[in-house]
Amino acid sequence: MDPLTPVSDGMDETRDLMVSVAGTVANGALLATVAAALIGLIMWGFGTALNMPSLGSRGVQTILGAVVCAVVCAGLNAWVAWFGEQAVSIWH
Repeated sequence: MDPLTPVSDGMDETRDLMVSVAGTVANGALLATVAAALIGLIMWGFGTALNMPSLGSRGVQTILGAVVCAVVCAGLNAWVAWFGEQAVSIWH
């Protein structure tokens, strides 16, 4: 029985597909983070206007979480491309 040999021809196409899918997911996630930031701003505003510090602090936490998610989503394409290059270098 012949041993299995990896086919490295498809790795470039797989990497391109992964980058494309990651870009689509990142775009959707960025839209979700914008929605989360708007919700956090509304919560913060209501918490301040209605003198409800717990609601205001939850709004600030939501805004900070949205900013962190936006930074992660912005780097997603670069991370996937880097991991794709590592996979190609391993198979060659």
